[in-house]
Amino acid sequence: MMAAKRHIYIENDRIALAEYLDAEDDRACYECWQDEETQAGYNYCMTDTFDEFSASPKRSRFRAVIVRKTDGAIVGIVFVSPPHVLPDLAIMVYRPYRGQGIGTAAFALAADYCFDVMGLSEVYAGCYEGNVRSRKMLAACGFVLHPEGNCEEVHFRTGEPIMQYDYIKTK
Repeated sequence: MMAAKRHIYIENDRIALAEYLDAEDDRACYECWQDEETQAGYNYCMTDTFDEFSASPKRSRFRAVIVRKTDGAIVGIVFVSPPHVLPDLAIMVYRPYRGQGIGTAAFALAADYCFDVMGLSEVYAGCYEGNVRSRKMLAACGFVLHPEGNCEEVHFRTGEPIMQYDYIKTK
């Protein structure tokens, strides 16, 4: 999918974070939620239909698509939790763009946007204990473990306990 004319929030030489357009971007986002690897990364299985997903309000304080500049392909999204909770930065990189360093570049850009444009003094992120790729990405982006925020959850498939590690980056 090629990026339409969109507002660019922040960019580097490789990628841009651009305006998320519901009508154009909801399908790819929804399909990513159907991916088992995405579900494992969020410990969540979306059961909404596409129509329900599209009709639900987007409550993020910031949401952007990740645009690969070489060809304009939309390769994923980044988003920050709603304003009434701690600012938690999250990412979804679409198949087949995973494993190319795009996620790390996009996450770092999104954190910069949170600090430099949104004026946040700290940004949080989380990942589950077995998600080695996310843990490496967070470390590469300057996030450090924030054990006070770690929480044990129930695995959405097995019902077994699973630890979500909390990370923080401060300006």
